[in-house]
Amino acid sequence: MLACEPLRAQVQPQGRPRAAVAAGRVVRIGAADSLPAAATRVVLHRIGRTEQGPLDSALTDAAGRFRFSFPADTTALHILTARHAGIQYFSEPIGTNPAAPDTAIVLFVHDTAASAPVSLDARHIVISAPGPDGTRGVVELVTLRNPGPLTRVLADGASAVWTLRIPSAAIGFAVSDGDLSAGAVDRNEDSVLVLAPLAPGDRQVTFEYLLPASADRITIPVDDDVAMLNLFLEEPDARVLAQTLVRADSATLIQGREFRQWTGPATRGAEVRVELPRPSQAGRWALAGLVGAIGVSLLLAAAGVFRRRPALPPPLSPEPILAAIARLDAEHAGRRAEMAPDAWARYEAERAELKALLAAALARRGATP
Repeated sequence: MLACEPLRAQVQPQGRPRAAVAAGRVVRIGAADSLPAAATRVVLHRIGRTEQGPLDSALTDAAGRFRFSFPADTTALHILTARHAGIQYFSEPIGTNPAAPDTAIVLFVHDTAASAPVSLDARHIVISAPGPDGTRGVVELVTLRNPGPLTRVLADGASAVWTLRIPSAAIGFAVSDGDLSAGAVDRNEDSVLVLAPLAPGDRQVTFEYLLPASADRITIPVDDDVAMLNLFLEEPDARVLAQTLVRADSATLIQGREFRQWTGPATRGAEVRVELPRPSQAGRWALAGLVGAIGVSLLLAAAGVFRRRPALPPPLSPEPILAAIARLDAEHAGRRAEMAPDAWARYEAERAELKALLAAALARRGATP
């Protein structure tokens, strides 16, 4: 791995406001080694409460080095992006304090391969009690792991970068908040399709669907080995048939509601069978938008209330929101002419919603316009 030498900040003429400095290197990670990413365009993005966009760009030199000097705007967040092999990579938010130049940035880009391994690190399935119409809401949160060093891309003739099967009886499909945008995940019959490249690291994907009122028995296929499969059922009379899953001694509270938990590993080719009681007309139900971090003991943090239409939860911090905006823009940049009007309208609507969330997050952090 290449070490990045700090670069000296520019000295501003006396009497002028000092500029913020961001400098470092872009490093290309290949299958066998790491090399400087020469002649790679790095773009500096400013993301403020009311407007955002590219602020400056530069090509790296032969050693992969870049340097930016820009107005020290403390009311906005700044990130860097670099494109390699058709894939956009993002930095963490960079420093904007002129007194402490951020000059040791290392932005990694990766070579690609359709054979790059991706594993299912965890799968969490939450099945709600039936609503007045007898349907049950299901929320799944899966964690995908690419151990690196290559980014997993679509193979020739393949329809997805990665797939996961869900119960064949499932109806409807919606993608909730996660590390991949809604446009990067789709459903085809009984399969959830991840369409976007998967860079090294972990990615969480959350999606929702319904089980029809007639579904008294469902089968959850297991196509990949998974170290931790957690199944949560709100109905106390539901039964789980799976050799490797063990029922927890106590109930788990999600949004103040009690769910019974089964947990354990699952191997490729296994099936998890769930027997559901006949729906009653009692109680009310709406489809949930579950998000949050799942630790070793599976702490599910639900945002908002259980609802039929998924929506982004109130923001906890600006960083994931600005990354989502940058990913969305990278996916649609320069494509307006080739996209259908309704698809472009959906992009603009999603971007507007993210901008509103970002403004709220920045306000919560204490930023001023």
